[in-house]
Amino acid sequence: MIEQLAAGAALLVLLAAAWSDFRAFRIGNIWPLLLILLFAAYALTGGRIEQPWMHLAHFGVALAAGMLLFAMKWIGGGDAKLYAAIALWFPLSQGAWLLLATTLAGLVLAVVYLLTRRLVPREQRKDRRIPYGVAIAAGAVTAWFLAPGAVNRPIDVNELATGDFHFN
Repeated sequence: MIEQLAAGAALLVLLAAAWSDFRAFRIGNIWPLLLILLFAAYALTGGRIEQPWMHLAHFGVALAAGMLLFAMKWIGGGDAKLYAAIALWFPLSQGAWLLLATTLAGLVLAVVYLLTRRLVPREQRKDRRIPYGVAIAAGAVTAWFLAPGAVNRPIDVNELATGDFHFN
């Protein structure tokens, strides 16, 4: 039961981080930290984790790649930390699904931002940044629910479709 609450809470934390980034272009350190702590709670209370080192490897690879992208000023530091923290919830074998879903969500977000910028007069455009935390959250939720063989789902998609909804 506690592992189910940890997974559900992780979903809410991820959405709160996305909202924070959307609202203020800032992802506080508390959000990735909470995702990491919730993963630890999930793992320690009987969550389905077959190879913990593969989750840790995914976290390490994601953090290193994120810090490299941050150093090149392609993404923000909060984005890098948030992606690495959510990557911890996926084994390395599912890293491609998470990356693909996040990239596609980022593409959709960028197109929406480009199209809506056309509606705002040039003198009122204040910021060219895109809150990529929104794409990270959308990609993570998509991968969490739709990736083949995904584990650690806080909610079963099949139960959502039938209306028989409860936490796993």
